[in-house]
Order: sequence, then C-alpha cells, then structure tokens
Amino acid sequence: MTAFPARADTLITDARILTMDDGFTEIAGGALAIAGGKIAALGPASAAAGTEAAEVVDARGGLLLPGFVNTHCHAAMVLFRGLADDRPLDGFLKAVWAAEAAHVTPGTVRAGAVLGLAEMALGGVTHVVDMYFHPDATIAAARKVGVGLTSGPVFIGFDGIDHLPWPDRLRFAEEFVARHRGTDGVELMLMPHSAYTLDEAKLREVAAMSDRLGLPVHVHAAEAPSEMRLVAEQHGTTPMRILDACGILKPGALLAHAVHLDDAEIALLAERGAAVAHCPLSNAKLASGMARLKALRAAGVTLSLGTDGASSGNDLDMFKTMRQAAYLAILGSGEPDVLPARDIVAMATRGGAAAAGLGARKGVLAPGRDADLMLIDLSAPHLIPAYDPYSTLVYAAGREDVREVFARGRRIVAGGRLTAGIGDEIAEVRAVAARIAPGPARN
Repeated sequence: MTAFPARADTLITDARILTMDDGFTEIAGGALAIAGGKIAALGPASAAAGTEAAEVVDARGGLLLPGFVNTHCHAAMVLFRGLADDRPLDGFLKAVWAAEAAHVTPGTVRAGAVLGLAEMALGGVTHVVDMYFHPDATIAAARKVGVGLTSGPVFIGFDGIDHLPWPDRLRFAEEFVARHRGTDGVELMLMPHSAYTLDEAKLREVAAMSDRLGLPVHVHAAEAPSEMRLVAEQHGTTPMRILDACGILKPGALLAHAVHLDDAEIALLAERGAAVAHCPLSNAKLASGMARLKALRAAGVTLSLGTDGASSGNDLDMFKTMRQAAYLAILGSGEPDVLPARDIVAMATRGGAAAAGLGARKGVLAPGRDADLMLIDLSAPHLIPAYDPYSTLVYAAGREDVREVFARGRRIVAGGRLTAGIGDEIAEVRAVAARIAPGPARN
C-alpha cells in the first residue's frame, strides 16, 4: 500500500474494499483516493486522515470493488430487446438480421448503444468489449455515458447491414484503426463475426491484418449446435480448428461463448493463449448449451464473463450473469463447489480485464491502476447479513444495489443514478421500436 497523497480528486471512506488481487486482499474500514483518473492510494481509513479531496464519498460500510468488465456485448442491440424470443440461435438470427437490415443506421446504433451502455453502467460495468456495425457510433455513445470501450471493425463475409463489400470493409477497418488508435477510453480489437459467416480466405486476411496492425481478435466461436453444423458443412471441421488453421487463435484472441469444445480444443486454447468470454444467460436462453468451465479452468484458459446483446439475453446485467454462471457450472458438473463465488467475481473483474488485454491497468484495485470501481450499498434487506462478500455479490446482490460507479476516475453513477442525461436517446429508441413493430404504445 502506498502513502495517501495530501490532495486527491476523490476520496472514498469507510468502505469494505475487495481489491481482487491475486491474494484476494480485503481492507475493512478502508479508504481509496483517486487522482488524475488513477487510484492514488488505498488502505485503512486512518491512513487517509490528512488527505483533502474535491469530492468525498462516505461508503457507509459498503463494498468497494473493481468495476465489471463485460467481455462480449452488442450494446446497440437493445433496439431488438424481446423481438425474437423463444427461438434457437438460427431462428433468432433470421428474425434479428431482418430487423437490422431495415432499421440499423449510425444514428440508431448510437441511440441504442447509449441505452445499452447506460444500463451496464448502472449495473457496475466500467469497460465493455463491444462488437457491432457502425462502431464509430458506439464510441460516441461510450464517450457520452463515460464507460471504457473496446471496439473494432466488424468482418462478415457478405455486404452486411452496413453495406460494405469485402474490399471496402478491409479499407474501412484500416481507416477505423488509424482514426481511433490512442483515443482516450477506447481500446481496439479486430472483430470477425464467426467461422460460419467468413470463408477460410477471409479469415486468413483478418489474421494477417491482426498481425500487421498488432491488434488482437474477438470472434464468436462454438456457440451452438447449429453453428457446429454450418461450420462442418463449410469448412469440414470445427470452429476452433478452422480458426486455428487460419491464424486467428493466438495470444490475445478473445472467443465469445466457446460452448462446444472437445478436450483437444480446450488444450489448444490454453496452448495458444486465447481467452474465453462466457455468456451463460444467452447460452441458456437460446438453448446453445453449457460451456465446460471446469475443464477450461483446469487447462488454465483465461475466463471472463459477457452478457451478449440484449436481443438474445434481454438484459445487460452482470450480476445475473455471475449468478447464472454459478448455477450452470454447478448443474453441469453436479458439484456445488465447482466454481466458488470468489472466483466468479474474479471472472467478472480481473478475469475480464485480462481477457480484454487490460490486465495491467484494470480489474484490480491497486495504486497506479485505472480508477474503475463500484460501490455496493449493503443496507437493503436482501443483503443482510453479509457473511461472505463474494457470496453476497454472486447470490444475493443485484444492480439495484450499485450506488456509485467511477470509470477512469469519472463518476458516471452517483447515488444510484446515471450522471449523463439520456432522455433524447430513450425517445429515439422508442421511435425505432414503433417502426419495427407498430402497435400499442410501449414503455
């Protein structure tokens, strides 16, 4: 622990601090100072007695921990929340792709992404890995809400809803990366959609661009039985094996879902240094299957959590995602202790940061790290008593208990309310919904 500074931008006092470091260090009755968007110091509240701050937050004994890192999302797809429920993945995709073709523009993406990112911020998310068309619009939305964003150009093997033929898509990708490399609060990945929407030649082109630009890749992989059949028909093998053959699987690669893996593929992921974004809510709702978390953990694969988009999981709630991850792991293994609550919170915080390539900066409360953190109010009846803070977070707490959220030192949620105004975006999304499904007034 470093000494507290004489002055800080923000001082949080009387908190039970969960640092989420390798030793799961906790500080009871702790304080944390923020200066210049970074954590300046943390330790016992008595050590901060001489620190003056422009803003002082009394945690009143609440839990202070790193913000969640949502490692797989399509934020703007709140536009299609509830539009294609009660269908498997292939039927869901057909309905959503039709709506996207008719209604997705840079303007609607920005409005939808503002709502999606606001929903996540209110639930303690401070950084999001987002894959969607018109990524410039999502960057603008993240700037308004205040969350950190990993974004990138999407690669798909047909013109897509952004109407970019393949040569233009490659050109856009290069220009997008040049435009946003070094942008504050924005990290970059290349975002090929999947092995079933890209042929081998195109996957190899993406891998070559990744090497040339020095950027990792985020891709859907082995999500559902229908995908496994499509990839077998198109490539004569499995998603993992074709992605590896094309050079996609390498250190820094982030695979969304990774549900249907055999033992050899799990060993391959570990060997290549790829990470997994586990999306249990979407996987369960679309009957995609249960990821083999026990085997992945045993192999040493970096695991993180994602909500997927609100069109498939219906909400963007990392608390529900943690709980569902626990329940599915227990149900799938028959072992109540297969994935302890402490490890699930680690997946949502430092695991997410590591999977997104940000492990040196985010996911742990420590001096010099980004001030990405949330404060949980423990005063609600459903959180009393709180014998174990990690069990409380996974099995009892919800996003309604999030009181304060800071992203890179900026207070984006104060007293449980978003600091950014989003009334215009709410009105725009309602107008889009009315065009998608005209009918009785919607809330």
